[in-house]
Amino acid sequence: MRKDQLYSIGQASKICNLSIQTLRFYDKIGLVNPSETDKFTGYRYYSNHDLLHVKIVQGLKSLNFKLEEISHTLKSNKLNSMMEMMEAKHAEALQEIRRLEQITTAIEQRMAQVNYLQALSDEFKELDVLIELKNYPDRCVAFDRRRDAVGMERSVTRFTELFHKIEMNGLTPHGYTMSVYHENIMTFEQHDCDIEVCIPVESGGAESASTRIIEGGEFITALYCGIPNRESCKRIYGKLLEWMSTNGYDEIGPSMEQYLVDMTQMGKPEDFIVELQVPVTKRLTL
Repeated sequence: MRKDQLYSIGQASKICNLSIQTLRFYDKIGLVNPSETDKFTGYRYYSNHDLLHVKIVQGLKSLNFKLEEISHTLKSNKLNSMMEMMEAKHAEALQEIRRLEQITTAIEQRMAQVNYLQALSDEFKELDVLIELKNYPDRCVAFDRRRDAVGMERSVTRFTELFHKIEMNGLTPHGYTMSVYHENIMTFEQHDCDIEVCIPVESGGAESASTRIIEGGEFITALYCGIPNRESCKRIYGKLLEWMSTNGYDEIGPSMEQYLVDMTQMGKPEDFIVELQVPVTKRLTL
């Protein structure tokens, strides 16, 4: 036997920059076996051809091939089989790129939200409520409207169910969660209210069985900190009624809450940031 062309497992480990344990595992599963055995000592040795196979395995692993796929490729030893596996792996890589791009976009959106909310923090040091007249575009939302209790526990349950519904329908969330009050905020019953939970989703603009459009337009808004409840809703809504009366605006639709920072982002209720939005129109004067 010509040992000048053969390598012990320790030598092969150094040449291939792989651990001895990895080489033994490859041997155990039949991926790369030492091809020579010393008939006197029983020691097994790797040939140059064996080391080439190890390098092929390393190269395919770097392309994210599984060991089972690599084993199949080495055994088939056919170019068309290799091409089929490369094409399949290429498709997987493109799909992973798209997934990572979606994650990157979501992270960038969250970073923009955090920057926006940090900018608001200084204003909240001096103001209890920040009231502004805003224009919002049409918003496509997944929704669930029913008579139900109003409160954090029910909100968590209903938004969780709605997120699951969005996933099952192949939709993509896009924006802040919302609640729409289809009753007068000043008189609604906390344990029995016609309330709709909504999650904005990406859309081509058309409604479907699982989505609807919240019509855009002018909204008088109130931004405040804390968990929204019956008392806070009435207090903030009262401030908006005063503003509308003073500035000559009329309410033209149901009020809604948009949760800029909620229980999914902050653990302390006092850190939640909510915007109450009321659709309005300028009152005509003679």
